[in-house]
Amino acid sequence: MRLLEAKKYELYKERNDGNYYDIELKRDSDKTLSIFFGGNLDLYFSLENFDSDPTFIIGKDNYEIYALFDKLYHNIIDANIYEKLTEKEINFIILMSELEEEDYHQKIAEELKEREKYERNLKENIQYKSLVQDGIIIWKSDEYFDEIAPFIKIKKQEDAYILEFGKPLISDEYKNDADLMLMDPRRITVRFRNSGSRYDPFNIIFMKLYQGLCALDYEYHQIHIEEYLIGEQINRGETLSRILKKNRGN
Repeated sequence: MRLLEAKKYELYKERNDGNYYDIELKRDSDKTLSIFFGGNLDLYFSLENFDSDPTFIIGKDNYEIYALFDKLYHNIIDANIYEKLTEKEINFIILMSELEEEDYHQKIAEELKEREKYERNLKENIQYKSLVQDGIIIWKSDEYFDEIAPFIKIKKQEDAYILEFGKPLISDEYKNDADLMLMDPRRITVRFRNSGSRYDPFNIIFMKLYQGLCALDYEYHQIHIEEYLIGEQINRGETLSRILKKNRGN
């Protein structure tokens, strides 16, 4: 699949009618990745104006956004749903330990051990095995059943993540399905249910990504060292597209 020349981001964040933020990332002229929280309390990724190239590059040229996707990728690969104990959780364990006259160090160690066991078990579940395939995250939209569901693939590169949207080849059996007829041909939209997802509980990690994107200051951006280094490579004659599409080991 041919990727178009990567260009600088245009970033937008605004409140929608439900008092949640709609996030828009733009590259390659009018190509737009929208990430938004619907009135049904579910999360959506939508790609539009993609012509024949349904991919979107999340690169280190905006390191704050890249770092959020990097965190999402590794948390899913590692089945790390809860991440580290938060300060609030630690304080609660300490409080309960003191009330029960127990050693809070031991209680914290036991909680961490339980979380590690939970994550190991998650990797054996069918949800994980269908979501992670050869280091690629493949999420089929929770809007539809498997055979017709649009999907997003998240692929790791050296300095970027490639988000590849797509739709499955539809067999004759499903070509007149009512859900299929209602799909918007101008965009590819993937739904992440917060209740009843086929990949539960990994939807939690995508919600954390959305919350992180909402928390960013889109008006003021401090240059990260990775962005500076990419700028130096461009000054030496490399294109942004070539830098971001480079695979590990190349």
